[in-house]
Amino acid sequence: MGLTSWIRDVPRRDRGFEGKNEHSPQSYLFLVVESPIGPLRLEASSDGIVALSWTDLSSPAASGAGAAAESDRARRFLLSGAAWLNAYFGDCRFRHLPPLAPRGSPFQKAVWHQVAAIAPRTTASYGEIARGLRMPGASRAVGQAVGANPLPILIPCHRVLAAGGKLGGYSAGLPRKRWLLAHEGLAVQEG
Repeated sequence: MGLTSWIRDVPRRDRGFEGKNEHSPQSYLFLVVESPIGPLRLEASSDGIVALSWTDLSSPAASGAGAAAESDRARRFLLSGAAWLNAYFGDCRFRHLPPLAPRGSPFQKAVWHQVAAIAPRTTASYGEIARGLRMPGASRAVGQAVGANPLPILIPCHRVLAAGGKLGGYSAGLPRKRWLLAHEGLAVQEG
């Protein structure tokens, strides 16, 4: 495992990114990290890692410009994120996260905070997360927020299961969710 593409600087206006002015494009950097479940694209701004997604290595990358100091901070966050991912795939108990900066509503951020607290080799249900937020009737809303998580693996939404311990859904596909859970030594019910 390792870097497959060097860091690129690209302007972006999109969900999942925080900046000083959310109505104007923000410069961010990305790199691609090889993993056992496919290439992962990490994206960062000067605030921290803003997104992680599965990527196609053949897709071209745009180029742009960013402030040097902000680019240096974003580069450090990306290298820290790549190191975290490599450690995670080597030993799923690795816990020290790099700085994260996901963008979302206050409710989404509250859900993601609960999900980030789920320890490796453990799971929680959408209902348990809703109860943890003191909103016991909000299981579906929790499910939507989990599905909107821009930082899968880093904010471990694969550890969130449906009622009764069933697999539920996963934005990157159920085969990847199964793999991540098995990597952590967990078996779950299908359905």
